[in-house]
Amino acid sequence: MIECLPCGICSWNYDLSGDSHRAETILRVLGEQGGLRVDGESFAVTKEGVWSGRWRLESDSGTLFTAQKASAFMRTFEISGREGGAVLSADSAFKRTMRLEGDHANVTISPVHAFTRRAVIAGEAADFRLVAFAFWLTALLWRRAASNNSGGGGS
Repeated sequence: MIECLPCGICSWNYDLSGDSHRAETILRVLGEQGGLRVDGESFAVTKEGVWSGRWRLESDSGTLFTAQKASAFMRTFEISGREGGAVLSADSAFKRTMRLEGDHANVTISPVHAFTRRAVIAGEAADFRLVAFAFWLTALLWRRAASNNSGGGGS
């Protein structure tokens, strides 16, 4: 099991640790881009355009994964990479839990309880970088939902 702890009380950046892995997620305050540091390796998460529903996980050697949001109205991403693909989708229409299923991946990303940003990742995946990218996308969705529910507008 991987523990996912927010870096601060108001932060959407996380420290992930467990199962011999460590990662840090970075969501930029403005926009929907950021970065990941996974087991000592740095990656950039880029969005292809303001209105695009497509993100890339990039390293110095090129694009590792791409994620395409299936619809503006659904919490589903189709993720593809060199070793195959996976789908990140909401486990339920009313809960924040997300599932990552596909080639060599069967993972659940769940909040610890309803009133926290702390989360856990459980399941099996061949590539921890895919899991960290899926968590980054999940944190983005959670941030969007929190922003939309705050009454201050949203993304």
